[in-house]
Amino acid sequence: MNDVSFLELLSRYAADKHLRPKSVSTYTAVVRLFRRYLGHEAYPSMVTRHMVIEWRVSIIRTLDKPDGIAESSWNNYTRHLKALYSFGIKYQLIACTQNPFSEVSVKQPKQPKKSLQPLQIRYAREVLDVCRRYEICYEEASKIHPAWFWQALMETFFYTGIRLNQLLHLEAGDVNLKKRVFRASAVGSKTHSESILPIPDGLYPHLHTLIVAAHNAGFKRQDQLFNVNRFSHRHKRTTMDTWQVERFFQALSDLTGYKMSPHRFRHFLATSLMESPERNIHVTQNILNHTDIRTTMEYVHPDVESMRRALNARPPV
Repeated sequence: MNDVSFLELLSRYAADKHLRPKSVSTYTAVVRLFRRYLGHEAYPSMVTRHMVIEWRVSIIRTLDKPDGIAESSWNNYTRHLKALYSFGIKYQLIACTQNPFSEVSVKQPKQPKKSLQPLQIRYAREVLDVCRRYEICYEEASKIHPAWFWQALMETFFYTGIRLNQLLHLEAGDVNLKKRVFRASAVGSKTHSESILPIPDGLYPHLHTLIVAAHNAGFKRQDQLFNVNRFSHRHKRTTMDTWQVERFFQALSDLTGYKMSPHRFRHFLATSLMESPERNIHVTQNILNHTDIRTTMEYVHPDVESMRRALNARPPV
């Protein structure tokens, strides 16, 4: 039996599972945190269940330690490290037989997913439209520049609920305006699956503007479509990344006074579809690219008024 280090274990696991770079970064960050707690000289075989519990006590949020991590974060750490240990034990890479991360997750409070309100979305649209008109009238950059591009990006999140990573992997050739569909490739998909999605009527003008601008800028079919750097002299990168999108949403949040993000638009779309009287669970599942319908069902929220009517309808005693 071997006794490899944490970094060697992670390297072998990543190669064996053919992990994507983003997944490797996530595993690396979790391992780095655990090694910082243990000491960098520690090996995986030295870890006991008791040590894991002590680590949990030291970092998880409690009434006495409000700055600790949330239960969901701890459970996320546990899933990653448990997977690493299971791999190491199975292939005899570490000198232990019991997984110290088995059954150490904790119950986490079930809270509603953070979403947006229709009024907040309307206000965000007004803010972006003001920025767009300012740039046209004064021929200079507004606080959000170029406003027309960020309008197209925000409306894509609003109408499709696409995940950020998938949007960043959209290529110019993925959009078919004639058929009014676009291809969300498996490359950026969390579920590793490709999907063909319709372009809703409200989104069409924005994507049309983006495609025309991309054509005029000399885009090739395989070029990243949502790439602000190709449309603005103020942006100097080669490709658009997560950081640039997050900067935009931070600026928009500052201007509107509301926290806005791609995932909140996704939750808003999912909730809207599931609250619709004509809701179709399987259609919603396909739009959101969920592999498990139970994930889709999480967006079915209790209707307070329906519950009130049911309670009021009880026969008197």
